[in-house]
Amino acid sequence: MLEYRPVDETVYRSELLPWLPPRILDAHVHVSLAQCRVPISPERIKANWAMEVGVRQSWEELRTAYATLFPGVEVFCLAFGGVFQELDISAENGYVLQGIKDAANRARGLFVTRPGDNAKLIHEAFERGFSGIKPYPDLAPDSQADCSVFEFLPREHLDALNEHRGILTLHLSRPGRIADPDNIREALEVADTWPDIRLVLAHVGRAFCLPTALKGLPHFTGRPNVRFDCSAHLNPDVFAYFLETLGPERLLFGSDLPITLMRGVREHAGERYINYTDAPYSWNTDRKSPEEEARYTFFLYEELRALISALGRVGMGKAEMEAILYSNAARMLGIEDDND
Repeated sequence: MLEYRPVDETVYRSELLPWLPPRILDAHVHVSLAQCRVPISPERIKANWAMEVGVRQSWEELRTAYATLFPGVEVFCLAFGGVFQELDISAENGYVLQGIKDAANRARGLFVTRPGDNAKLIHEAFERGFSGIKPYPDLAPDSQADCSVFEFLPREHLDALNEHRGILTLHLSRPGRIADPDNIREALEVADTWPDIRLVLAHVGRAFCLPTALKGLPHFTGRPNVRFDCSAHLNPDVFAYFLETLGPERLLFGSDLPITLMRGVREHAGERYINYTDAPYSWNTDRKSPEEEARYTFFLYEELRALISALGRVGMGKAEMEAILYSNAARMLGIEDDND
C-alpha cells in the first residue's frame, strides 16, 4: 500500500503544486502484473537495483498512485509492460492493451518488442490500438550492458514502425550511455533513416550526470525529431544544460513508476551517481542518518524538484513546465485537443 507521509504533503503543497499544470501526461510508466516465465534470480536482482525496487504495478495501483501523488491534477499516461527477460512479454502486452481500452485509465500504450518478433506483430499492434513500441536491451539474445541498439531493435521493426509514424521509446545500452560514440551514431541513424518515427530517448539518454550530458547531448541539437523523457532523472544540472542546449519543447515528463515510489535522494559525482533510501534493499548498505532519512520523499517528487530548480536557473517558468509535463507529449500523441 502506498504510504503518504506529512513530509510528502508538505513538499507537494509548498514546492510542487504551484508549478503543476491542471493536466499531466506521463510518457514513461510501467504497468505490469510481473507474470514470470521463470523466477528472477537473486543474482539478477543484485545486478540491477531497479528490479528489486519495483517491477509489478497494476492499472488499479497506478490510478491510486496518481490520485495520491497528484491530488487536484488530471493525469494521462503512455504505458508499457515489463521489459525483463524472465517475464511473459505476450501476457504483459495483453495486460497493457486491456488497460488502454479502459477510459478510466486515460492511457495510451506501447507494445514491448523482442528482437526475434516478426515485424507483422508490430503492424498488428497498431491495429489493436498501440501507439508505438518499447524495445529493451535485456530482451536481446545475448543480453549485455554494452549491446548495440540493433541487437534488441532490428531494422525491420524500425521499417514497420516508421510506416505507422509510431512512437519509439529507446533505452540506450553501453556504459557510456548517451556519451558513447556508438550510441550517438546509432541513435542518429535511427532518427535519420526512419524520420517518421517519433523517437524518445528514455531518461535523457541515460545522461544522469553532467559530464555525460556535456559529451552526448550536443550531437542532437540538429535533430528536432529526437525527443527525450526525464523519467527517474534527479539531476538539476543536467536538466538546466538540456534546457539551454536542446530547449524545453524536446523534453517529456516521465515518472518511471513504480520505481520512483522509492524514497530518498540521489547524489552525483563525476559520471557516477549513488541512490540513498530508507528501504531495506540488498544494495542499500550506505545509509544516511535517521534525521536525514526522516526528510526523504518520493524519488518522483525529487525529479520534479530538480526540474523546477533547473527551470528557475535558466530563466524559464510555468509555461515551459506545462509544455514538459503535458503539451509536448500530448502533441506527439495527437491528443492536445481531445484529452483522450
